[in-house]
Amino acid sequence: MPETPAATTASPDKLRFAGWQLDTASRSLLNPQGERVVLTGGEFDLLHVFTLHPGRVLSRDFLLEHTHGREATPFDRTIDVQVGRLRKKIEADADDPQLIKSVRGAGYILVPPVSHG
Repeated sequence: MPETPAATTASPDKLRFAGWQLDTASRSLLNPQGERVVLTGGEFDLLHVFTLHPGRVLSRDFLLEHTHGREATPFDRTIDVQVGRLRKKIEADADDPQLIKSVRGAGYILVPPVSHG
């Protein structure tokens, strides 16, 4: 029996937070107005890791390992740079972030809850 259109609208590949929709199957991001936001591969991977661990402080080492498959070197700023670029694309004010917050000495946290579907 074929699926009805209503049955196909919810997808585990779609992660929603604060009006945003991250589609892991198509590797795309839609803003709250439904417009596509272009992300680099690194920005997508970083946001995906955040959406898999909402409300949890993620260290730079954890983020680097889960996005680049390597450990950070003592002065590695890769994650900080990528978080800054991502904030410019998803935050209303990148200088006063509300979605991805810094936790001094610990890392970063995606504040809003994430839902699937």
